[in-house]
Amino acid sequence: MKAKLTRGSGAPRPGYGSTNAGYTVVEVLMSLAVLAVGIIGIIASQKVMVASNQHAKNLAMATHIGESWLGMLEAEASLWGSNGSFARTTWLAQGNGSADWFRPNYDDTRFFGPAFDALGNPVATTDIDPNARFCVDLRFSPLTSVNNGSGLIRVEVRVEWLRDEGLLGSATALPTNACGLTSVELANAAQQQLYHFVFVSGAVRQVVSS
Repeated sequence: MKAKLTRGSGAPRPGYGSTNAGYTVVEVLMSLAVLAVGIIGIIASQKVMVASNQHAKNLAMATHIGESWLGMLEAEASLWGSNGSFARTTWLAQGNGSADWFRPNYDDTRFFGPAFDALGNPVATTDIDPNARFCVDLRFSPLTSVNNGSGLIRVEVRVEWLRDEGLLGSATALPTNACGLTSVELANAAQQQLYHFVFVSGAVRQVVSS
């Protein structure tokens, strides 16, 4: 008579492991910590990228504003009299005889002045606060003393805009707009720390009609 073999109750069944696989609480917490560090890094890099893009945009806009001012002054040189008179001009007359920076007046006929919004559009004097995102100061330096058609003036255009308040510290009070400080006040080094600057220079030649 053959003996019948039986599997013991303690033997593992085919296809099943002797233990159940799983994750411990410590492993889960470590995974979450690594994930959190990665997310924080991504958010920080995004903030830096956004700030860099905004600064690049402001630099491009400020340069465009400075070049626009050079174009306006070159056009105004057509009103520079053959006798050296600036009586028919607006900004050339305003800066004549001064070697310091000055804030140009707003011209109601040309709708052009020192203040510009975030898109580079001129802002009227009555709308400067709070729409002025950029502000312009000018400085003239005569290059020739002859005004019989050979007059030449070196023009410097300074375009300024406010720095990010968060980078300066919460204790720093910024002006309400880019033109909040006068050109005289911006001669102070401490006040200059509140602004970014772009400088554009060129020459304006006297234009005398024949």
